[in-house]
Amino acid sequence: MGYNMGSERSGVLERVKRQILTVAGTLGAAELNMEQRQTVAVLEEKAMGNVLGGMGRGRNEGVTETLKREVVMVFFVDANFVIPEDPQIMVLMHKGEVVGWTSMDPSVIKRYKEDKNYLVLSDYFIIKKDAKISAAAFASGDSCFIFKGAQMEEFSRIPEIKDHIISIPSPPGFAYLHTLFKDKMGLKDPRIGGFLIGFNLR
Repeated sequence: MGYNMGSERSGVLERVKRQILTVAGTLGAAELNMEQRQTVAVLEEKAMGNVLGGMGRGRNEGVTETLKREVVMVFFVDANFVIPEDPQIMVLMHKGEVVGWTSMDPSVIKRYKEDKNYLVLSDYFIIKKDAKISAAAFASGDSCFIFKGAQMEEFSRIPEIKDHIISIPSPPGFAYLHTLFKDKMGLKDPRIGGFLIGFNLR
């Protein structure tokens, strides 16, 4: 009975992986075992204490939620992969107020570049000019970067899974995952990105 259940689960996950790979720009996908999941969690905790070269502090709520799911996979992508256009995937909080956020929408970025009350950093991060951000504010907990998860319509259509969430690992987390799978998946392009997806099985 246990063997059949394990075999059935393996077959389901193989079908899910094949469907993930049909999404444009996706190069490879693999399930993480419990030890790998725990390593990612440790790396994220360390990285969140060292945002912006040590000045900032953060919480990767997206990765935390992803790791709570029944199944966690990593998938690697190239420039053809379209990130969900969620302006709240990374926000900067200061004393409970959102003072900065990401946007992948060029028209939104253009609008805020022309607004004298805002600054646009790295062509995707919008921040209020009067935001009182400092190393002391991060150290005290008044300021904090929040990294959130997102959902994708393509993954919502996969019939075998539910409650999916995708998240972006920190640079140390990505480096660990890339090292684990680069040879198995033939990941040679230096511009490769990576995401985690967590989901429950139906």
